[in-house]
Amino acid sequence: MAYPIDHRLIRQFLAAVEHGNITAASNALHISQPALTKNIRKLEEFLGVRLLERHSRGVVATSYGQVLARRGKLVELEFEYAMAEIEAMKGGNKGTIRIGTSPVFATLYMPKVAISLVEQSPGLKIELENGVLDTLVPGLLQGDLDIVCSALDFPDHPELVKDHLIDFEHAVFARTEHPLADRDVIDPKEMMEYSWVMLAKDYVAVSRLGSYFSANGLGPPHIAVETNSFETAFASVREADFLTSSTLSLQPHAENMGLVPLPIQGTLWHFPAGATYRRSTTTPSSVNAVVACLKDIVKTTENI
Repeated sequence: MAYPIDHRLIRQFLAAVEHGNITAASNALHISQPALTKNIRKLEEFLGVRLLERHSRGVVATSYGQVLARRGKLVELEFEYAMAEIEAMKGGNKGTIRIGTSPVFATLYMPKVAISLVEQSPGLKIELENGVLDTLVPGLLQGDLDIVCSALDFPDHPELVKDHLIDFEHAVFARTEHPLADRDVIDPKEMMEYSWVMLAKDYVAVSRLGSYFSANGLGPPHIAVETNSFETAFASVREADFLTSSTLSLQPHAENMGLVPLPIQGTLWHFPAGATYRRSTTTPSSVNAVVACLKDIVKTTENI
């Protein structure tokens, strides 16, 4: 069944949800406030439900509106993909690819991936967003990102495809002058005496860390500092007797900042990593290009 909805109505509704205010949305869309209000009411009448709740400070999506906003955003995204593919067929190679990346991918692989993509498609714009699983995966599902390069140890989702490329191991790092740095094997109880620096909102890593101590009959460690940057985390650990957790693949970067991996008892955390993107009958060419570049670079790097 075809739904004769003007595509512009969806776009205008999404703007109202994004801005949370009709006036701000109308300004962004360059239309009058009465016109935007009229068009949203037209959309509500067509669907037979209330999409927005009005209050003194603006508007917020109802439960019906949340469904339309989520699906409508993906429709907008598919339209962008179609435009980018048409431009590529015309030889323009224009468009934007939004890549969410974890710290290890951002450091080890994404600079080379970005260079390769620019060489292949000079008109393509690449937007890189650093984050952790708990921020990147929701961004992908909401349509804010086109592909995520990170750990893959999160629950499978029917709308997502996981492409396993490499396995990583997490380790504990401390500064070279740390009291535990010269030990042969470190008992988990000894690490409980020190505070930790971790990436902000990285609930998966914090949970894995807690599981390690729990398996040894201990409570969760004390996290004293949270940061969005692993460089800041390493710099903080370098300045005091903190501990932090990161992948062993970042060991050269850690050592350049005066840190060393500690010989802990047992294994902290092994996990698969790679690319995740939305399931579709036709995967966008730009997403395929990212995966292909990433595979080549990971393979080359691991064979060095």
